[in-house]
Amino acid sequence: MAEETALVEKQVFKGIYKPLDVNQLESKVLEVEKNVPQLRHGKRMFGRQNSQHTSQLMSLTMLCDSPFRRMKQCLAQIERKTGALREAYFDMKKKAYKVTQWEKAGDEYSMIKAEEGRVGMASSQDSIEHAMREINMFQTAYEDIREQYGIPEDWDEADFEESEAENHIRMAFRYCIQRLMETGRIDRGTTEYLEQWGIHPMAADKLTRGYLEEVDKILETGKAPDINHMHNFLDKMVETFKDSHKDMMKRIGIKQILRAEASMLTHDHPDQELFLEGSFGGGAGVKQLESQDS
Repeated sequence: MAEETALVEKQVFKGIYKPLDVNQLESKVLEVEKNVPQLRHGKRMFGRQNSQHTSQLMSLTMLCDSPFRRMKQCLAQIERKTGALREAYFDMKKKAYKVTQWEKAGDEYSMIKAEEGRVGMASSQDSIEHAMREINMFQTAYEDIREQYGIPEDWDEADFEESEAENHIRMAFRYCIQRLMETGRIDRGTTEYLEQWGIHPMAADKLTRGYLEEVDKILETGKAPDINHMHNFLDKMVETFKDSHKDMMKRIGIKQILRAEASMLTHDHPDQELFLEGSFGGGAGVKQLESQDS
C-alpha cells in the first residue's frame, strides 16, 4: 500500500512540477515586465511614503501654532530624507562596484550575480529619486512658511523662543476644545498644561465652553463656521493670556527664560536685552569652553 501511494505521489509530482527551463523563465519574466509598464510608472508616482497633502497638512507636528515649529518639522524631515538619500547612494555605488567585479570574473555564476546587481541598482535609483522629491517638497514648504510669516533667513534661537508662549497658549485651548467635545470635561493633563503657562484651568474651562455654545448657536441656524472661526478664538486667547507665563516664572523663581550666553543668536534683540556679542553663537560659547579647559 505504501509503495502504491509513493508511486501515485511521484506521478502527481511529475505532472505538476516540471523541471524549470531557466531561459524560458527569463523570457517570461522579461515579457511580464515589458507588458506591465504601469507597474514601473506606478512605483515612481506612488514612490513616497505619504502624499504631499498628507505630509504637509496631516503630520501631527504640523498641527501646531508656531511657524517656527512647522519649519522645524520640515528640517527634521529633510534631515531624515537626506540620510535615506545618502544610504541609497552608497548602496548603489557598492552594487556598481560588485557588478564590475563579477563582470571581470566572467564565469556563469558571476554573470548571473552581475545581472542581479544591475536590477538592484535600478531599485536604488528609484529610492534616490523618491528621496530627492521628498527633500525638494519640504525645502519648498520651509521657504513658503518662512516667507508667509516674514521670518528673516538669518532667524535665530531668540526669534524661535519668542513665538513659543503663543504657540503653547493656542495648543492648550485647542486641547480644551477637544476634551470638552470628547468627554464634556477638561482632563488632568490639560489642566496641568494650562497651569504651566499661568492660565487658571477654570477660567479656560469657562471661556472654552462659551466658545462651544457660540458655535452650537451658529450650527442651529443651519450654517457651518469655517476653521478660521476656531483660529480666531485661539488668537483671542493669546491676547488675553500672552503674559500669563510670567506669573509662573515668578512663582518658580525664574527671572528670565532666555539668556544670551546660552543662546544661539545671529543678531541683536534689544527688546529682550539679548545681544550677539555676549551670546553663545557670538563668542560666549568659545569662552566657556576655554574656561573649562583651563
